[in-house]
Amino acid sequence: MKKIGCGILIGLLAIISLNAQKKGSDFKKEGSIPKNNIKVYPIYVLSGIIGIGYERVIAPKTSLNFIVLQQFSEPNFDNNVFERNYDLFFETDIRRYLTKQKKAPEGWFVSAGLLTEYNYDRLKNSHNNQTTDIQRLWVGGSGKIGHQWIFKKALKGISTDIAGGIAYRTIIDGSSDSNSQNGFDTIIDVTIGYSW
Repeated sequence: MKKIGCGILIGLLAIISLNAQKKGSDFKKEGSIPKNNIKVYPIYVLSGIIGIGYERVIAPKTSLNFIVLQQFSEPNFDNNVFERNYDLFFETDIRRYLTKQKKAPEGWFVSAGLLTEYNYDRLKNSHNNQTTDIQRLWVGGSGKIGHQWIFKKALKGISTDIAGGIAYRTIIDGSSDSNSQNGFDTIIDVTIGYSW
């Protein structure tokens, strides 16, 4: 599953870079503002999460941001229990850029959005060969503040942003589980991307 996800991500980035070569001359024009931004989440990769984001400018100070994250893992905390986890996360938010001198998608921003998360856990006990499947579906909202930079000279089109905030999620469907509790979480996002 990780190989498929990595293959899709590499394919998307290759298509974007080919398209960006055609449109790269737009940054040479004075005052040219990119309308699209595709992003990856390098910090999440360290914990086995593959993520991709897309931002589209819809007004001079406003943009829509979409995030998809996927994780597949087989942790082994107990020798008697085999565990397999699959998580899929989707978030969409609207960003409002606050810097007067710059237009979206550059500068300080605040955002508010909606999120959905799906978890699937399979537990298999080696002693009695009993299998337990746990599925959970979460919905919630998020609020963030951050800053985004888009390089126009040395690293034409490369973007990076950092954001932090808070999210609330509640379970709407799933097995009753002591780990399935509604509540607040903190968010820290670091991205690297390409704008065109």
